[in-house]
Amino acid sequence: MGIPPKQAKNFVSKFLDSPEASVFHQNPDGGPGVAVFDSRAPLEGLQMFGHEGAVALQTHMSRHGGYLEDGDVYIIQARQGPLQGGSTMLGRLRIAMYKAAVEQGLVEEVKDHHYLWVTKFPMFTPNDGIDPGQGGSSGFSATHHPFTAPYSMEDIELLRTDPLLAQADHYDLVVNGVELGGGSRRIHNVDMQKYVMRDILKMSEERMKDFSHLFEALAAGCPPHAGFAIGFDRMMAVLTGRESVRDVIAFPKSSKGEDLMVKSPSMVTGDNLATYHLALKKDTAAVGEGSPVVESLGKDLKGATPSSA
Repeated sequence: MGIPPKQAKNFVSKFLDSPEASVFHQNPDGGPGVAVFDSRAPLEGLQMFGHEGAVALQTHMSRHGGYLEDGDVYIIQARQGPLQGGSTMLGRLRIAMYKAAVEQGLVEEVKDHHYLWVTKFPMFTPNDGIDPGQGGSSGFSATHHPFTAPYSMEDIELLRTDPLLAQADHYDLVVNGVELGGGSRRIHNVDMQKYVMRDILKMSEERMKDFSHLFEALAAGCPPHAGFAIGFDRMMAVLTGRESVRDVIAFPKSSKGEDLMVKSPSMVTGDNLATYHLALKKDTAAVGEGSPVVESLGKDLKGATPSSA
């Protein structure tokens, strides 16, 4: 943190005793462990790691071009596996402590942009009972989507022997802790795509039919391809120093999902339907008496009655 160890220890102690830190102590995986590096203290302030752990930590830091300085705060947090998902308790604790330190004037707010590429994601993730995944019966799902290509030839071999160890060629760009964008290299071989979906994820034949158009396109000859997309709203939030995209989004929505600027959603008029050659039809057998169903027609619809369909 760039401050004397004693001052850093006082800050950490007061923060962990504050009401805002209660959520971190109530973490079902256990409370956080915090150490302050102090070159004049026993084991340099890293007693909670033990002698071997403290040496291993310093060795690890030096091998990766880093080192601990007096006043640096080191945080550990237990977490149950499998290690998946986005925001973590440790990540939220780090952000909360940083904001508290900035408010107290202990550290300066970071205004520079620090970029980080996150690569080599696991290709598959065990099902957690929450994310529906791709509906296969393998017990795990594609971490991002089933179209991401394996990272290397070794990962292709792992698909046959141990799929959960295989890495995917997916990448995210993180700026100051914010995921700014992401992308991946896609599977371009039809046999590989079918193998991943049918033999690895064990998707049903009926589900496989939903992707028949993709298989047909890949079989016709598809070159290797990849892509990357940046979230424009997130980029604007980073550039303007805002914490939420709500402060920069061009067309903000209300809590009901309404766009108050363009008054959407709104009633559909006959002229609206005519633009797309659509008309309203009552299909009593499918949706019940009086329920409007949009049907495609190729005629003038200017006289159609407005509807909320």
